[in-house]
Amino acid sequence: MAKKAYTILIVSQKAAKVKKFMLSPLVLKIAAAVLSIVIVVSGFIIYDYVLYKKKITELQALRAETRSQQAEIRSFLKKITVLEEQLNKLQEIERQVEKDLKEVNELQKPKRLSPKVPPKRAPALTKKSTEEKITKETTSFRKDRVSILEKERPRLVSRLHQDLLELSKEAFQREQSLKELKEFLQARKSILLATPSLWPVLGRISSGFGDTRLSSFSGGTRPHKGIDISVPSGTPILATADGIVTFAGRESEYGRLVCIDHSHGLSTMYGHLQGLFVQTGDRVRKGQTLGTVGLTGNSTGPHLHYEVHTNGNAVNPVPYLKLAS
Repeated sequence: MAKKAYTILIVSQKAAKVKKFMLSPLVLKIAAAVLSIVIVVSGFIIYDYVLYKKKITELQALRAETRSQQAEIRSFLKKITVLEEQLNKLQEIERQVEKDLKEVNELQKPKRLSPKVPPKRAPALTKKSTEEKITKETTSFRKDRVSILEKERPRLVSRLHQDLLELSKEAFQREQSLKELKEFLQARKSILLATPSLWPVLGRISSGFGDTRLSSFSGGTRPHKGIDISVPSGTPILATADGIVTFAGRESEYGRLVCIDHSHGLSTMYGHLQGLFVQTGDRVRKGQTLGTVGLTGNSTGPHLHYEVHTNGNAVNPVPYLKLAS
């Protein structure tokens, strides 16, 4: 039996023509198969395209997220760098405070009465404790079960920012406290260095403070404004505290005289010197040799006339001698 054929007619309305195509069943089957293949392939292409677009969108989102995380990391690093700088500054101030405290303790050793004790320092904020706190927070952040891309991430990041801010504030407060303590210790050290606390010469006190003395100018009597320490001529005379020489020269009553301003209202005088080793305007240190004992001025024997003044008024030097060990 002959196989059936299919006829396809194409009618052109303009030309009033009819085109006829004879197709066998085999050709139709092949055409249907090709069409099916084209449809399937097109479907796969469209699916791949949609999937590709989706991946591109996700990749762009990931890139945006990465940029955001990088910005946050830079922000953290910047804050940590600032915090480390604060900690380094704190450590430097702590070293200076410890040095000043040691010097103050050394200067206070000869004293019978201890000065006002500096306020107790709180435990210093160290780089190690800061790193431990940051590590602990980071570990907690990593162990959190919520994904970093989900809604809990902003809260955790905000908490870490807050912790860094609190650490920075704590470091700043610690720095201010240490600066105050440093200023206190330096002021205390300055006072101790300005306080006469040495025997200018080691000898016997032959005339005390307030003793009645005969005045060569008025012919009457007057109270002794200092003390006389009897020692042989040529004995070195030491500065009893740090200060600046305000006078070094001759004076009618005291002979060769040295006057030193120690600041904080304290000053000392050294009279009847034989030799002068300093000049007016010199800065002297505690224990520095000013000159030697002599007989110059109104003196009947070799000795040192020594005076201590507070705010311009002569006071008994003996309590200051007792400060010496």
